[in-house]
Amino acid sequence: MAHQYFENNEDLAHERQEISLELLNQKLTLISDSGVFSRERVDYGTMVLLKASAPQILAEATQKVTVLDVGCGYGPIGLSLAKLSANILVTMVDVNERALALAAENAEKNGVKAQVEILKSDAYTELSPEKFDFVITNPPIRAGKKVVDQMLSGSHDFLNENGTFFAVLQKKQGAPSAKKLLASVYPNVEIIKRDKGYYILAARKNFNEINR
Repeated sequence: MAHQYFENNEDLAHERQEISLELLNQKLTLISDSGVFSRERVDYGTMVLLKASAPQILAEATQKVTVLDVGCGYGPIGLSLAKLSANILVTMVDVNERALALAAENAEKNGVKAQVEILKSDAYTELSPEKFDFVITNPPIRAGKKVVDQMLSGSHDFLNENGTFFAVLQKKQGAPSAKKLLASVYPNVEIIKRDKGYYILAARKNFNEINR
């Protein structure tokens, strides 16, 4: 059976490589490896997600802002956001221990170690009752609909009042049905960006407007 990036793959031979990423004029250098999602380059969906969500998160960072990155992989989402402002504090979770080790290495490499907490957790299972201002994910579609749906709907319980959840899914992989699922737990859900079949979903908790 082939190894999957949403599993622990510590027995795989290493194929480390360096990846560059730029977001809002902040540059990162990330180390990836075999057995992690999108190891050769930051995938297009992640970049669409970051470009759509980062300005809103940064706009809130005049004071401390907390972000939960679910399924963080080697860190492109959470670390990019942390790099934007010292006021952005990110908790990053994943089930893949190799990915978590890379995320920790990349946090130090990019000078944001003090702003991030990296934890092993299958989505939200190992998290404390802490609430966040933002929850963000590029969910592991290959893990199956049940897993993805739990990552989407479960985000509600980990948001502060007026907090926002961001997710990226492809239209052909269920973005419209994901929007309906989110609408069953959030009062306001919108598609804030469409790009080459990728939909960026934004759901705000107890607030009338997603874009302030």
